[in-house]
Amino acid sequence: MSPPVRETLYVRFHPERCQGCASCLKVCPTKAIRIRGRKSLCLVDRCIGCGACIGACAAGAITAAVHPVEGIGAGHTAIALVSPVLYAQFPNVMPREVLKALRRLGFHHTIDSSIFLEMFQFAAAEFIRRNRTAAEAPWPLISPVCPAVVRLIAFKFPRLLAHVLPVLRPVALMAREVRDTLLPRIAARGLPAVLYYINPCPTMGAMRTPPGSPPLPLTEVSIGINELYPALRRAVEEAVAEAEPFGREGFEFETCTTGNASLVAMSGGEIATMRIEASMAVSGMQETTAYLSKIEMGLFRDVEYFELRTCREGCLGGVLNAVDKYLAKSNIHRMIHIYGLGRRIPRQSILRLYDRGCFHPEQSPLALAEIFADRKPPLTLAQAAEIERLLGELPGYGCGACGAPDCPTFAEDVVRGLAERDDCVWLSAGTREIRSGRRKDERR
Repeated sequence: MSPPVRETLYVRFHPERCQGCASCLKVCPTKAIRIRGRKSLCLVDRCIGCGACIGACAAGAITAAVHPVEGIGAGHTAIALVSPVLYAQFPNVMPREVLKALRRLGFHHTIDSSIFLEMFQFAAAEFIRRNRTAAEAPWPLISPVCPAVVRLIAFKFPRLLAHVLPVLRPVALMAREVRDTLLPRIAARGLPAVLYYINPCPTMGAMRTPPGSPPLPLTEVSIGINELYPALRRAVEEAVAEAEPFGREGFEFETCTTGNASLVAMSGGEIATMRIEASMAVSGMQETTAYLSKIEMGLFRDVEYFELRTCREGCLGGVLNAVDKYLAKSNIHRMIHIYGLGRRIPRQSILRLYDRGCFHPEQSPLALAEIFADRKPPLTLAQAAEIERLLGELPGYGCGACGAPDCPTFAEDVVRGLAERDDCVWLSAGTREIRSGRRKDERR
């Protein structure tokens, strides 16, 4: 058997906390998790960073692989990429107060997402408009905003990778602006830089440098909103009480002046202002998987764009959020009522950038097929036949007692040498009865 994996890029396993309840097995969309010895956890396939296992584990045996919040800004220039979900965690508090509070915690630069979300929405709508005549991509197009969705497609539905909208995600636009605008100034001051992704889920972006460019003088880490929340809440209360002026911003993208960014945090918020009539928003892992199956079967060809989110209610349902998703949704509605939905960039400016190729991804979604594809070797005909034979002996309960999420997966694990036949309590009991009967016959 393969040695157990205790940590991935997105999650950490803590076997000493595991109670063997098998809840994580049932929710993993890639069926990657196994339980061994009723305690130890191991990973046998790709983790896509959706965080479903974290939310399902009541014992805390699975946590996000995030950076600790201590020491922000100590000996380095701290740059925060602020998810719009962060604003929704604070009722009756405006984004500017949250950004000021982040400065109090040691961040030197706070990159607000609203202007980049607006740029993405313009570029996405323009690609869709041109695709109606150019037919560069198949319908329906699928939003690239949720990285867990794109990785899920690469793992389970690789034929749909061509449907992923070929436009840079908002977080990639933010990271590029940091690379091009902030890093040269920070490097001139002689301090190292750390880019903090403040996330509602275990996934994180990666800043890519153009081919042939020197390595970036930058470290990238991810912080969960729930880890930062206690200290940030105190800082928000202090900032509100002192009415501190927000005068330290050096760039337009360090402030938030519209409610568009917060709207995108909700399911349906991405397409709400894109003016694409033939569009749909779907949230939740099961729902997203079901609709991807339907799209793969050729359904919804009359739909131009799907906004898919693996978390229910969109990013507000991320497992690393600090407040209830429906409370956060209510907070966003109040924020939009005050801020309104406005635009910060003229459409013609976006079109000029679009025509210059500024929204073209540096990596095609098709490349993810190799990165996140099912890494198990293909089954031989003999192995497939053995799996079918073993399935005929299994009860089909899908109880998880064997350490696998269901009976078909367990049968495949046995054939691949990742599990033993007697790991199934049903088959083990039958084996004991056969052995007992043999001993009785021998005594006679």
